[in-house]
Amino acid sequence: MKKNKILFGLAALVVAFGLVFSTSAFKARVPVLYQYTSNSSDEADILDIENWQPVDENSPSCGTAGSLVCRFYFDGDMSDLQDYLENPTTTAAQINSNAESTKL
Repeated sequence: MKKNKILFGLAALVVAFGLVFSTSAFKARVPVLYQYTSNSSDEADILDIENWQPVDENSPSCGTAGSLVCRFYFDGDMSDLQDYLENPTTTAAQINSNAESTKL
């Protein structure tokens, strides 16, 4: 009987850890607002992580709207954004067309 209690307790712990892991692994990530800090429209510059920084919605605007990305929402941290920018399928045109706001 004592062995059954121990096995039942272990099984309960495994189930509990599994629930904690599964719920934390599937938490919805909140998109982060990133700002393009360069004024260059060159694709290499737009795809360079050094030209991006996270900002909040209360940060000063980029000025006059134009066709160059200013702010861009991305679902991930700076490391994830860098991976996205370095992905061969990512283009500056995609980023510009999906920009939250633009600048001249």
